[in-house]
Amino acid sequence: MHEGCALSNGTDRGEDFRLTSERLDPFVEYRMRIHDALGRLAESKSTELIEQHAPRELAEACDFTRAMLSAVRGTRWVPLQLYSRAELDPEAGAFLNYVESDPEIPLANMLAETDMVRRRTAVLIDDSLVHTRSFKPIIEIARSPGYVAAPILVEGRTIGFMHADRVGQSKLVDDDDRRCIQAFTGELAVLYQRIRWSERLAERSRRIRDELERASDALTQIGSAAERLTLSPNRPSPPSRRPGSTSRRETILTPREWEVLGHVTDGSTNRAIAERLAVSEDTVKTHMRNVLRKLRVTTRSAAVARYLAISGGMQ
Repeated sequence: MHEGCALSNGTDRGEDFRLTSERLDPFVEYRMRIHDALGRLAESKSTELIEQHAPRELAEACDFTRAMLSAVRGTRWVPLQLYSRAELDPEAGAFLNYVESDPEIPLANMLAETDMVRRRTAVLIDDSLVHTRSFKPIIEIARSPGYVAAPILVEGRTIGFMHADRVGQSKLVDDDDRRCIQAFTGELAVLYQRIRWSERLAERSRRIRDELERASDALTQIGSAAERLTLSPNRPSPPSRRPGSTSRRETILTPREWEVLGHVTDGSTNRAIAERLAVSEDTVKTHMRNVLRKLRVTTRSAAVARYLAISGGMQ
């Protein structure tokens, strides 16, 4: 009986110690809130939506006043999206206008952002560093007493940053805030990469579908053209010239040559043509040599094409 009570008391004391530790370490609570925030972001269907909502989710999860997402483009970084709690930052309009003007900030030496690209880790810029490690124009507009920031690493390189501060609050940013933003951007990068891969696969699938559709359309057109060009085995004799007009056909070939060429167009061999016209095969060959010379072509197929073109124009 006493042993059971002792075990129970020990368990209770262990639970009390855990709860006390969580209260003493705010990062534990923030970590849970970060997990929930990223769960909501995971419902986004595009990287564009993630970029729009990530600053607000970070600020609300970690009690920051402001949070900003930026992109790294070569040797510069560009603020993209800013979220600010109006009740704590009543003059946020100037900073928002600055972000919306698409400024490009150089990754110069000594800047915290340059260190983040090189070292790939979060930074804490307190009031003792904010004027020496930060881009002066943005600090003058933001009027931040200090901030934390972390790189967004995708496929082994820094594609952007997240910044956050506590302007308007009695509490300044500290190392717990640095740990929080590091945790947030680390998981955000994984989420962003997964959705970007999905977008790329969807885009490739769309391009493949478009190519297949174009190929199908081309094959359909080729099939239609081939069907129109298919010659009937019982091809009628070449059309006669209209009364009262001078036949262009007769000025090019003789009637017998046109007759031979008509049979060639039907696909007949020289022997078949000779049997049909009751002449020798050599005579048919002679007619075809004359046809090729007069039409200024070198092959039977080219002669057939000229025959079809001339015959079509006479109809």
